Amino acid sequence: MTDNTARIQDHATTADIISAPEACKVLRVHRNTLYRLIQDGEIPAFRLMTGGRWRFRREALEQWIDDKQGRRLR
Repeated sequence: MTDNTARIQDHATTADIISAPEACKVLRVHRNTLYRLIQDGEIPAFRLMTGGRWRFRREALEQWIDDKQGRRLR
């Protein structure tokens, strides 16, 4: 197990890392909107390997939502 893998296991369970379809449900957006947000660097996302599928930390998405809502309220 690499040092990086150990850190991921220490900080996140499998349920904490979600797929693109699950992220769409959390954010309540269409997949095209999700991929546009990724492309624009607006949303926290990562790939486990080059060319792999996008993954998201549920907590990071929820924090992103909170940050966006906070900006609207100001």
